[in-house]
Amino acid sequence: MDQREFFNRLAPVWDEITKHDEGKIEKILKLIDIKDNLNILDVGCGTGILESFLLKYNPNSITAVDISEKMIEIAKSKYDNCKINFITQDIMEHQGMYDFIIVYSAYPHFYDKDALIRHLSNMLTKGGKLVVAHSDSREKINKVHSRHQEVKDDRLPPAIDTANIFSKYLYVNLVIDNDEMYVVCGIK
Repeated sequence: MDQREFFNRLAPVWDEITKHDEGKIEKILKLIDIKDNLNILDVGCGTGILESFLLKYNPNSITAVDISEKMIEIAKSKYDNCKINFITQDIMEHQGMYDFIIVYSAYPHFYDKDALIRHLSNMLTKGGKLVVAHSDSREKINKVHSRHQEVKDDRLPPAIDTANIFSKYLYVNLVIDNDEMYVVCGIK
């Protein structure tokens, strides 16, 4: 079973089996200093967890991309907002220019992390931000993944390793890897 099939199978129950601490999500968005009126790309958007938080920043647009068409179907059913465009696509095939790109709770599922960060950084406008974030600790995420055959190898690396990849393409301005959250932010 590939990742697309795995996430399609779980899509109907995803919101029940995954819990996201809303306070932590808001804290992450404050820490990375997200601004109003941005063109945003949400990579691996799943069922649209992040969109309600991003809408609070009055974005010009949100492009939410996921490889799973079932996840996208559920996300679309939650929002009736012309600022959000949900797309079923492999992010490595996506093109566009964005002021802010976030990979929230999806980074472990990308095997070639350097290629991902390079691709995403090429889609950033000058001064734009790229963020990889999780509202749980690296240890907790890796423990959850280790219990499921399909994602047992989908590991969240130490944030310093992610920051080192970022630093090839961006200026790294925030690295957090603690028992509460995981955040790496870079600016073009």
